Amino acid sequence: MASIRKHYKKYQVLIRRKGHPLICKSFASYSEATKYAQESEANIAKGLYADLSEANQTLLRDALQRYKDEVTAKKKGAKQEAYKIDKLMRHKISNYSLARLTSNKVAKFRNELGLTAAPATVNKYLTLISVTINTAKNEWDIYLPSNPCENLKRLPEPEVKDIRVSPEEESKLLEHAARSKMHWLSAIIILAIESGCRRSELFRLTKPDCDFLRCTAVLRDTKNGTSRTIGLSPRAVKALQSLPPSIDGRFFPTQSEQFKFYWNQLKRWSGVDKNFHHMRHEWASRMFEQGWDISSVATQGGWKDWKVLRRYTAISGQYLAAKFRKQSQ
Repeated sequence: MASIRKHYKKYQVLIRRKGHPLICKSFASYSEATKYAQESEANIAKGLYADLSEANQTLLRDALQRYKDEVTAKKKGAKQEAYKIDKLMRHKISNYSLARLTSNKVAKFRNELGLTAAPATVNKYLTLISVTINTAKNEWDIYLPSNPCENLKRLPEPEVKDIRVSPEEESKLLEHAARSKMHWLSAIIILAIESGCRRSELFRLTKPDCDFLRCTAVLRDTKNGTSRTIGLSPRAVKALQSLPPSIDGRFFPTQSEQFKFYWNQLKRWSGVDKNFHHMRHEWASRMFEQGWDISSVATQGGWKDWKVLRRYTAISGQYLAAKFRKQSQ
C-alpha cells in the first residue's frame, strides 16, 4: 500500500510492496503525490513499473569509468579506448545522470565536438556513449526506457581515399631507411609491403614463429584475438634472414611510440608522406592486381569482414586499362 506523509514542507510518497523495492519520492503538492502513488501502484500490479532511481543516481562519468574498468581493460586496443574515455569523462556531458541524458543533449555534444574534431572522431565518441549505456541496461540492470544515442544521426564521414604507395615512393623509403639508427627499418617496410601484416603483428614476430623452408610465419595474438599462419614471399624471407638476432628474440624489437618517431623522421628525409599502415593498403591492392582472390587476400591479411577489405583496396586505372587492352588483342 502507498502512504503519503508531510515531510519538510513537501508530500512524500512511500510505497511498500512484497517482492518489490521501496519507492520513495517527494512532491510539492498533495494532488501530485496522490496521482503518482495511484499510477505507480497500478504499474506495479501490471508489472510495468519502471524504477529510474539507479539511473538517476548514476552519472555518465561513473558509467564510463565502470565500462573502462570492466570492458575496455579486456580489449586489444585498451590503451587507445581508455584515452578516449578519459577525455570524454572530462567533458561536461559526463555530469548528467543516465536518466537525464537525452538525445538533444547528446546532439549538442556532437555538434560542439564537430567544430574541432573530424567526423570519424565524433562518431567514435558517440559510439562510446552508446555502448556504455547499452552495457548499463543489459548487464548492470540499470533501467532506462531507451538509449538516447540509438536514433541519433551520425556525422557523415568522407569517403576513404584510394591511397597507393608507388614503386618510386617505396624505393625512396628504402633508400633513406638505410640512414636510420633503427637498423631494421628497411626490413620492416619490405615485410609490410610483401606480407600485408599489421604493424603490431610484425612487432611480435620472432624467429621461432618463422619456417623459412616452407616460407610461412605464425602471427600470434593478432588484433582479431586469434593466431594465423601466413605465407612469406622470397623477398620477405630474404629480409628476415638478413636481420641479426635481438635480445628478446623479436625481429623488430620496438614499441609504438619509438617506432612513430623513426617513421616520422623517415618521412621527412624521403619526402614520402605515407603512414606505415598504407603499406598494408598497398599490399592488398597489389595482390588483387596479381590475380589473388578475395578469400586468399582476406586469409593472408587477417580480415574477417570482406566489406572492411574493400576499404583497403584501390585498383589503379592503368591496371584496368591494361586488362581492356589485353581483352581486345
